[in-house]
Amino acid sequence: MKKKVLLCMFVFLIPLFSQAKDLGRIQGQVRKAAEPIAGVDVVLEELSLSRRTDNNGVYFFNRIPPGKYTLTFTLGEDSITKEDVTVTTNVTAVCDVDVEWEVQLAHKITVFGASRNTERIVDAPAAVTVVEEAQIEREAAHGQLPKILETTSGVDSTQSGLYDFNFNTRGFNSSLNRRVLTLIDSVDMSAIFLGAQIWTLASSFLPDMASMEMIRGPGSALYGANAYNGVFNISSKDPRYSQGGIMRLSFGELGSNRLDLRYAGSLGNDWYFTVMGGNMGSRDFTRSRNESVEYEGLPVEVVPLASDRLKTAHAKIRVDKHFASGSVLTVETWAVDHEGFTFVSGAGRMQSRSLSLPLARVNFKSSHWNILLYGYTMDWEGISLGSGGRLFNDMYRLHAEVQGFTDFAKGKGRIVGGFSLRKEGADTANKQGVQTLASEDRNEHMEAVFGQFDYRLTDKLKVVLAGRLDISTLHDTLFSPKASLVYSFNPGHSLRLTFNKAFQTPNYSEFFLRLPVAPSVDLSAIEAGLSAAFGGMDLGLGFDNVPVLALGNENLKVEEITSYEIGYSNIFGRKLIFNINYYRSQLKNFVTDLLALVNPAYGPYAPPNSLPAPIPDIILATLQASLPPSYFAIMSNSLDDGSAILAARSYTNAGKAKAQGIELNLQYFLNEHWNIDCNYTWFDFTIEEELIADRILANTPEHRVNFGVVYISDWLDVSMQYRWIDAFPWAAGIFEGDVKSYNLADLTANVYFGDGFSLGINISNLLNNKHHQSFGGDILRRHAVATFSYRW
Repeated sequence: MKKKVLLCMFVFLIPLFSQAKDLGRIQGQVRKAAEPIAGVDVVLEELSLSRRTDNNGVYFFNRIPPGKYTLTFTLGEDSITKEDVTVTTNVTAVCDVDVEWEVQLAHKITVFGASRNTERIVDAPAAVTVVEEAQIEREAAHGQLPKILETTSGVDSTQSGLYDFNFNTRGFNSSLNRRVLTLIDSVDMSAIFLGAQIWTLASSFLPDMASMEMIRGPGSALYGANAYNGVFNISSKDPRYSQGGIMRLSFGELGSNRLDLRYAGSLGNDWYFTVMGGNMGSRDFTRSRNESVEYEGLPVEVVPLASDRLKTAHAKIRVDKHFASGSVLTVETWAVDHEGFTFVSGAGRMQSRSLSLPLARVNFKSSHWNILLYGYTMDWEGISLGSGGRLFNDMYRLHAEVQGFTDFAKGKGRIVGGFSLRKEGADTANKQGVQTLASEDRNEHMEAVFGQFDYRLTDKLKVVLAGRLDISTLHDTLFSPKASLVYSFNPGHSLRLTFNKAFQTPNYSEFFLRLPVAPSVDLSAIEAGLSAAFGGMDLGLGFDNVPVLALGNENLKVEEITSYEIGYSNIFGRKLIFNINYYRSQLKNFVTDLLALVNPAYGPYAPPNSLPAPIPDIILATLQASLPPSYFAIMSNSLDDGSAILAARSYTNAGKAKAQGIELNLQYFLNEHWNIDCNYTWFDFTIEEELIADRILANTPEHRVNFGVVYISDWLDVSMQYRWIDAFPWAAGIFEGDVKSYNLADLTANVYFGDGFSLGINISNLLNNKHHQSFGGDILRRHAVATFSYRW
């Protein structure tokens, strides 16, 4: 059935997206003073076709009949026309445009991830925040990717250590949060066993990042599992449009040091390349808790930190081939190694002794196709600070995706469709072959088909319908729908109504965990007494070493969310961007923390069925009389071999909740140098059902306020950001307590000298406000970093 679904989808796409061979194309770039301009509307007048320039200022029209054409370029109130653009068969007509327009950021912000298609941010069928390359460049010195978005509208980012973040939006945050799907060039780099991001890995490639899009609200209709609260979509720099080199050297508090090198250039014949690499070293805010803890309520750990220093090294090589048709082939490989990183999980803190990730990606993009292949392995070794146990995890992921897209009805409509295949696995065996986290090594696979239909019913009203069918060995077949109406009063002024459904798959730990949580229990005396009572019979009970285990639940359901949203966006003139979003969501099937007696797969202990009656009944009666009631209640059988175990803890699904919130953002451009950005987020939730033993909290403040002022000139840029976070309760696994209200100020400044030299400073928590942002996390303090950069 699965193969038939995928085959039908593929057969459907072939005629839909096929291209005629006797046509030509038009391609060009819009620039001002050699800098590309994104968001310019380009209209091919004779055919009533329209395109919008991407972040590199590039546009194209494919499958154009031979002849002469007129192109109109419009950005806000500015417009220019190019006539007599000649198209011939199988040739690309180049029409580059240089303009002298007064370009304001408000008019050129585009987004790709909301529809898997470039569109103006105010036309997107979702609430989106975009961080562009210039801002990433200004703030990248700290090397902490989530901090670049932590003051943006609707983002709920809590920091547990220097590089340990819980990155979320719209509520129900947690340690190792994975409710926001994070993609770097469409690659999902999450740790497979736990499902969460390892932010030290993603942050390694900050110097190569061209844009970041935070798409808020459920996104499973296009992206599938774990796009539960949103999608964080990151794009890297195209080497063709980012040629040259940069060396960045940083030093700071906590003994921080970081070196980044990047160079992009041409190999000739439309081949381009990027090479980059670097390393980082630093101490952390993290402290050992085996003798004392930083604040009341934290559990004391068994062992101290294995190391007080973080280290990473990374490298990347990318080669692009640009074809005359406008298609681009990308082949790249990444590698990251790190050690010493400590993170907070629901089961306690863990520290990485080593982690290595080699990755390869191949991507082919054309005017109507996007074909993606990638694969990586992740080899991790760590230690549980709470138990002292050594942990191992070898993981891999192979992913293939084909996406097609085409316009119809003279540009009024657009169809996006595709399918994806994924195989992944995790093996937690140590060097002796003994599993340390799971019952066995796991290999799973996932398939999906997806599509989106956009159509302009009128010049002002656009309808968007999308859906995705996910098939997986981890869950039942699921369909995730999306519907949206976008009404444009005029360019830059829109009202949006959106309906979404999404899901989050339990991680491998929740499905397949098998972890000792206490020393094994010796019940050999009971077995010996029973054997003697039955004339020395060998009962085969194996009571000499009964493990006490935390166990996964392979029958868990996915967590589900249904959301309704209304959003309003307006760009006033060339100065002011105003956005407001209101959403209401219904959530169900939360995966609980580890609890006793919740997994029906581990029922009451049953003696071996080979024993004749009435021996099994006598064994059970003896156990009940001999064991403490709490032990007898959790005594069960292993699902692997039927041996006796104490099933101390497991997971189940429970709970329903409703959530609502408002996201308000205002950005004002005073002039070409100054801009002000402020946003406010309100969040509220109601728990409708929960287990008494498993308290459900949103782990999210009710109120958040961010305010920032930025000054940018040719030789200087300065940014001051302030944020205030309301107090809120936190509960995630063994960590439960209050997070007090806190306010922080961050400062970033860069001075640019001649010949490509610059000096910068980045100070997080400028006033050194000692606080924790999640219960169980570190006490955070100021972290200042000074940077020297050279560009050529």
